[in-house]
Amino acid sequence: MNTSIKSKIGLGIIVLGVICPVFGLIVPFLGLSKAVTATLITFFVVGGPEIFLLIGGLLAGKEGVQIVKKKIKRIFGLPEEDYPATSSQYRIGVICMIAWFFITVVPGYFPRLFEMPFIRDNLLYLSIGTDLLLILGVFVFGGHQMMTKIGDILRWQSWVLPEKKN
Repeated sequence: MNTSIKSKIGLGIIVLGVICPVFGLIVPFLGLSKAVTATLITFFVVGGPEIFLLIGGLLAGKEGVQIVKKKIKRIFGLPEEDYPATSSQYRIGVICMIAWFFITVVPGYFPRLFEMPFIRDNLLYLSIGTDLLLILGVFVFGGHQMMTKIGDILRWQSWVLPEKKN
C-alpha cells in the first residue's frame, strides 16, 4: 500500500500526541520559573495530547486508520483482512465492553469506592486496565462485526414509517 504524505504526517502527529506526556516529566528539570513550568506541564499532559491526536486523526484520515488497524492485527497475530468473529469471540468482546462500562460508570454513583485503600492506591492501573478492556473487547474480540455494528449505531439513518393500510 502506497501511503500518502498527508497520512504519514498525520500518523507522526498522533505518535507525538501519545508521547507528549513524557515531555511533561522533563520540564521540571529545565530550571524554568514555577509559572512557566506549570503551564508547560499542563500543556504536555492535558491539552497537547488531545490537540495532537485531533489534528493527526484529521490528517491521517481513513488511510491512516487502515494502517494502524493492520499493525495492531499483526501485533495480535490476527489475519489482516476482515474476518467474521466466532460466536465465543464475539461474546467475550461484548462481556469486555459491558465490564468496562460498569467499572467506569458505577464508581461515579458511589464515590466512596475511591476511598477504599486498594482502589485509591491503584487508580492509575485500574484506569489503564479498563481502557485496555474496552480496546480488547471492541477491536480484538469483536473484530470487524463489532466495528460495523458500532458504526451503524453512530451513523444517522433516515427512518421510513410503514404505510398505513386502510
